Amino acid sequence: FSHAMPIILQPPFVAMLMTMSGWFAHSLLGPWQTILSMPTIGGVLVIAGFSFLLWARLLFTSRKTTLFVGRASSDLVRDGPFRFSRNPMYVGVLVSLLGIALWVGTVPMFVAVLAVFATLNFLHIPREERMLRESFGEQYLSYSKEVRRWL
Repeated sequence: FSHAMPIILQPPFVAMLMTMSGWFAHSLLGPWQTILSMPTIGGVLVIAGFSFLLWARLLFTSRKTTLFVGRASSDLVRDGPFRFSRNPMYVGVLVSLLGIALWVGTVPMFVAVLAVFATLNFLHIPREERMLRESFGEQYLSYSKEVRRWL
């Protein structure tokens, strides 16, 4: 845990890569039938998700704690959006991606949302939680009992 995860495996890059893969599948392997298209709601979700993510990121930055997975956090942030979710940046990413999927309305975009969720939930978050338990002990365990992983 002493070294940061390579940039190619950082969650924002992975999410972007999966979303771009969904878009390429949508664009190059189509035409796809629209399964669920709600552009207005999708647009609202993109803005809401990005705003939630930005709020959490600004709080992290103001506390001067790392944003890089694999580096030990210097502060256990529990206020702001972290009162509602232990992972508000990831919630913001997923809400934004769901908004994009609803905007576009095709299978590849919804699959991209599920792929990002699975990667975050089963790969990145457990590693981060383990590091936070090691760094903050009982303080983190108490926080994780009070606030859900997602929402």
